[in-house]
Amino acid sequence: PADGKMNKIKWLLTWPLIFVLFTTIPNCSKPRWEKFFMLTFILSTLWIALFSYFMVWMVTVIGYTLGIPDVIMGITFLAAGTSVPDCMASLIVARQGLGDMAVSNTVGSNVFDILVGLGVPWGLQTMAIDYGSTVKINSKGLVYSVALLLGSV
Repeated sequence: PADGKMNKIKWLLTWPLIFVLFTTIPNCSKPRWEKFFMLTFILSTLWIALFSYFMVWMVTVIGYTLGIPDVIMGITFLAAGTSVPDCMASLIVARQGLGDMAVSNTVGSNVFDILVGLGVPWGLQTMAIDYGSTVKINSKGLVYSVALLLGSV
C-alpha cells in the first residue's frame, strides 16, 4: 500500500522530465529511428551537460546559503553524484561474474574524467582560444583533492 503511493508520487514528480526527454530525443531502438543514432547520442549528451550545469549551480547556491565552502560541496556532493552511477555499474557487472570489467570501469572512468574533462577544455584554451597561454589553477582544495585521490589509490 505505502509502496504503491510512493511509486505514484515518484511517477508524478518524474513525468515532466521523462516527457521532455521522450519528445526531444529520438528512440533509436525502434526501427523507424535507427538511422538517427548519432542524433540520439548528441542530444543525450547535451541533456547531460544541461543537467550537470544545473546540478553544479544548485550545489553552489546551497553551499553558499548554508555557508559550506565550494571545495567541500564539490568533494562530497558533486563527486558522489558522478561516482555513484559508476559504482552501480561496477556492482552490476561484478555480480554477473565480470570482475575485470568492474575494475576497469572503476579505474577507467576516473582516468577518462581527468584526461577528457580537464584535457579538452585546457587544450582548447591553450591551442584555440589563446594560443600559447597557460591555465592557472585557483583552487584552495587542490591539496585535499590530491590527498584524497592518493589515499584512495
